[in-house]
Amino acid sequence: HGDTFHLVSFGGWDGKHLPAGATPEELYAEFQSYNTQNHTLDDSFVLFDGIDWDLEGNDNLHHPNNEFTLECLNQMGVLSQLMKNNGYIVTTAPPESYLDITNVNFSRFVNLTYPEPWHREFQYHGHNVYAYILAKWNDAIDLVFVQFYESYSHAAFEVNVLEMNPSEFLVGYVHRLVSQGEGLNVCFESDPSTELNNQFVSLPLEKLVLGFANGWAVESNNSEDDEVKHVFFEKHAVESAYLELNDAQMTPRGFGFWVIEEEGK
Repeated sequence: HGDTFHLVSFGGWDGKHLPAGATPEELYAEFQSYNTQNHTLDDSFVLFDGIDWDLEGNDNLHHPNNEFTLECLNQMGVLSQLMKNNGYIVTTAPPESYLDITNVNFSRFVNLTYPEPWHREFQYHGHNVYAYILAKWNDAIDLVFVQFYESYSHAAFEVNVLEMNPSEFLVGYVHRLVSQGEGLNVCFESDPSTELNNQFVSLPLEKLVLGFANGWAVESNNSEDDEVKHVFFEKHAVESAYLELNDAQMTPRGFGFWVIEEEGK
């Protein structure tokens, strides 16, 4: 598969965050050592073409990983820059609330709630924690895959509860991003530890990947317990949105799906 890029994804729900005490330089050296282990056979061979940041929270509301430490965020950022400087691809896959173009608030905690009058007991949302990475190392990030399928997301509320046309939601999302100058304003000063001023964070269309669920979301939404917690975009809705955005010259970088083992359902 020489024309296919393969990335290592770090994190995932209930997954580990980066090890405390390790410098980004040490983490890069470990990655590079592993990634080039077959150089004895071919000096140009690498196992992976880059990394994908998918660090998220934990089911246990009191778990330490429901807070992104400043050390962890800086490890992610500096390591991203090191990877980029050495020719690797770097992508991020924030859940919708971890990079929310409708929200100016910032928090390093991801055990928060959403403002919609819908499942306020669900305390696993964030407030733009991934915006910190983009604010400081935007040039090091190649793609941003926004997970619309986050549980009880804005997208799920608009489409599943308010019955908004799914294609209209996608077009409206991109139009809003463009109307905001292809980015979002974030109030970093609410967390003085970041040492960042309130500022505009760039999210250009050329980096934006709209992230969709595939078959598993349909099964989840057919469960009485889960109700309609995940949004599922049918292929005709995605196609319709793309055609309209293309006509308006507002196409994002692409579309993505999670996860491949559920493809075809």
